[in-house]
Amino acid sequence: MLPFSHLVQITSLKPKGVFAALGCSVALSGVALAEELPPVGPDDLAFSIENMDLSVDPGENFYRYVSGKWQDRVERPEQLSSYGSLTIAGERVKAQMKIALKEAGEAAATAEKGSPTQQVGDFYNAYMDTEALDAAGIEPIRGLLEEVSAITDMAGLTEFMSKMMREGGPSLFLVLAPMADLADSKTYAYYAAAGLFGIDSHNEDLLREGPGGERYEGYKTYIMEIFEISGFDAGDAERIAKTSLEIEAALLDGKLTPEEMVDPRNFYNPVTRDELQAAIPEIDLVQLTTDVGMELPERVILSAPRYLPVLSKVLQERTIEDIRDYVTFRVIHNYSDLMTTEFDEPTRKFTEVLTGVGVLLPREERALSLLKEALGHPLSQIYVEKYYPEETRQKALDMVERIQDVFRSRIPSRDWLSEETKEAALQKLDSFDYKIGYPDEWIDYTGVDIGSDMVANYRNLSDFENTRLIERSKGPVVSDQFNEESTLPIVINAAYSPLENGFQVPAAIQQPPIFQADMDAPVYFCRLGGIIGHEMTHGFDTGGRQFDAEGNLRDWWTAEDAEAFEKEAQKLIDQANAVEILPGLYVNGELNVKENMADTGGIAFAHEALMNYLEEHPEENVEIDGLTPSQRCFISWGQMWTWKATDQFIRSLVASDGHPPGEYRAYAPLQHMEAFYQAFDIQEGDPMWLAPEKRVEAW
Repeated sequence: MLPFSHLVQITSLKPKGVFAALGCSVALSGVALAEELPPVGPDDLAFSIENMDLSVDPGENFYRYVSGKWQDRVERPEQLSSYGSLTIAGERVKAQMKIALKEAGEAAATAEKGSPTQQVGDFYNAYMDTEALDAAGIEPIRGLLEEVSAITDMAGLTEFMSKMMREGGPSLFLVLAPMADLADSKTYAYYAAAGLFGIDSHNEDLLREGPGGERYEGYKTYIMEIFEISGFDAGDAERIAKTSLEIEAALLDGKLTPEEMVDPRNFYNPVTRDELQAAIPEIDLVQLTTDVGMELPERVILSAPRYLPVLSKVLQERTIEDIRDYVTFRVIHNYSDLMTTEFDEPTRKFTEVLTGVGVLLPREERALSLLKEALGHPLSQIYVEKYYPEETRQKALDMVERIQDVFRSRIPSRDWLSEETKEAALQKLDSFDYKIGYPDEWIDYTGVDIGSDMVANYRNLSDFENTRLIERSKGPVVSDQFNEESTLPIVINAAYSPLENGFQVPAAIQQPPIFQADMDAPVYFCRLGGIIGHEMTHGFDTGGRQFDAEGNLRDWWTAEDAEAFEKEAQKLIDQANAVEILPGLYVNGELNVKENMADTGGIAFAHEALMNYLEEHPEENVEIDGLTPSQRCFISWGQMWTWKATDQFIRSLVASDGHPPGEYRAYAPLQHMEAFYQAFDIQEGDPMWLAPEKRVEAW
């Protein structure tokens, strides 16, 4: 996970998958999971000897050794740009929820208004009614487009920006919003952040290609085609596309790079309200926030320190006609998923340019994605009630406690740390707030009207969420559990939050092939347990270590200890930068250092916790299929990160994602563990050998 991305790129206050059914049951019939889906097998990356290439020496090529037969046998589905255990788990969730969504759609008409069944079902039915959507065309946003056409000056632009912030529209140019203060996590602060683009942040770098670049031209073609679908002639469509790309390319120069976002200090820049206003005189910040229902305080945190002068220059140099054209594009693009299916083909073609995959997901799967964003909590509530047994949660909680005990026992042995810093590290570890599976309370969305108009549904949800967040910001910080895009109980992920000094492990990731409770302990300790340890380590990675036990951005390290830590982190950067993942393309060590440190800590803690568990349960400390528990542990980890991906996907990942490619994660963290070398008798001179002085001993 990129734990700080939500602070750097604050979007408009759009629905984040929140819903409540306080006091309401989810009235859906269903059949047991075992009756819906077959058990996972070797092709699904369940732990299996069948997936290994036993002709390969693990000291020569560990990735090939653990999963070579899978790599030879299994093809990446054409509709997916990457395919591995996390994707497979996600596909199982999709299969489960397709059944649940169909049931909700059938029951919605007679369900209690405001109940999960009614809201999820009506939202689903509205999206699946393509005949009605096609008949409506772009009429659902006709009024918004007319409002854009009426903008004649900066005051009009500011008014429209506020409206979009309220209603879940595009994040235009600049966003001001309350979030927990990095330096005082118990209170809210207002952040000024760069607006988002029509292209997602992982692909923003295409703007640097300029005219002629394959992805740049693909983006331009996409914009032209959605304008033509919206009734514009080809000449206007081409002009607006050219203008839009020029504006976004200019604004990109003011944003932090992905590598800069690794360090939270780069996006924590407190300024006064007057200083902020002086940097962007074209936009009346008081008007911008007042129209949304916020009161801009005297102190604001600027998350992109170079951005405002760049934005100011763009607004000065571009005509109001150019600005209107760009805003028109962003409005059409923002709502295109909710309108006529004519937008599907431009989306498909542009997706192929970006990912190498030219197949759109089935409509019911796209409905599920939209529901995650708009009504994530009721979906998750349905999932938990149908598919998440309490025994699974308890087993995961037991692993958390065991892995935390290992981490606690290791801190005193870190010779490179002073006693002062060790004490503070132990205090932070003991203060961890972790949640497993699902929230203690679901958010109450029962008053939101969900009907047959998709755009209206979206705007109603956004308005409710906007009001809820602004009202909450008037008091002490209250964090929603399992309510981020990355932590909904229905999402295949786990995430650490530095402001809460805690992590959340959603229910969905606690299923096959990531977690198989019926397998031997080495398999599940070194999969789900490794993920749990990974999230714990994030609290002490290059970014997380800058936050204290209270979740505040504060330097609790001695200068000597901080220097020693950076030397350890540099080893991970150097290790990654030396690996050529595609011809001429190397792993991005600077960008991946936090995730690589988390992987290194995660598997080390999981393996040690496994050894402790086996001491308590000697009857399980046995060889299986001729493999020792340690061997099965490391093979299980390696198979979990086995994947296939398009070259386009890998290049985008390396350029902008904090996570390294899967094949790197399968072996690189293990190279820092003596137990790995002992398990497979890997010796100096073997390709998998990493010299002791290059191994990380941070945690």
